[in-house]
Amino acid sequence: MKENQSTKGTLRRRRTNKQVQADILSAVGRILQEKDFTHITLMDIVREAKTDPNVVLRQFGSLEQVFDCYIRTIDYWMHDLFGNEALKRGERSALERMFARMTDFLYNSPEMQRLLVWEITDVNDTTRRAAANRETYYREAYEAYERQFARGGEKTPFRQIASLLIAGTYYLVLHRHTSTFGDMDYDTPDGPVRLKKVLHEILDMLYERLERPQRVSEAIRRLKERGVDEQVIRECLKDL
Repeated sequence: MKENQSTKGTLRRRRTNKQVQADILSAVGRILQEKDFTHITLMDIVREAKTDPNVVLRQFGSLEQVFDCYIRTIDYWMHDLFGNEALKRGERSALERMFARMTDFLYNSPEMQRLLVWEITDVNDTTRRAAANRETYYREAYEAYERQFARGGEKTPFRQIASLLIAGTYYLVLHRHTSTFGDMDYDTPDGPVRLKKVLHEILDMLYERLERPQRVSEAIRRLKERGVDEQVIRECLKDL
């Protein structure tokens, strides 16, 4: 009986391929708490996952494929942020939530921060694929808003403005440990709050520009109802 128990104790639990892959990817995540992608080796992953090099290569084929699969697991937030129907309909509140949640996610994800640094510092097939995949989400999310902001006489280049806001958020989050930026310290507990407030104010300005022609038309209508000559109204408004 003792021999059977001893033998049973030495048997390793047989894991499915899915479990093995999950363990390996979890190991990559733990390593990224301390190292950049460029410094991670196959043996780092083997040691952290307590497995064998052949197991990693059998499951993924190469270190590059390990990174590709891992990046897909941390890029899930893109689908969560950009895949909702309210954003696709072009709702203002959805856009505001998207920027706020993106800021919170970046602050709280060292893995995503390391991925962004890798994309900037090392152009390779993996970083190209990761960036291209993210661009697909941006492109789909922008469509409804581009149509909105293309209305009227004052066409606003929404795609370019949104790109600058996203890129600026990336940079401020990544740069925050180095120094202040524009005399603002984003490496504080209220750093995300400050950044989200600025993003909200910029979006307010965008929508104010979008809604201005409608407000002007409404003002003209109401003044005409009160008997003010239309020519006088337009003279007063021409420099606004």
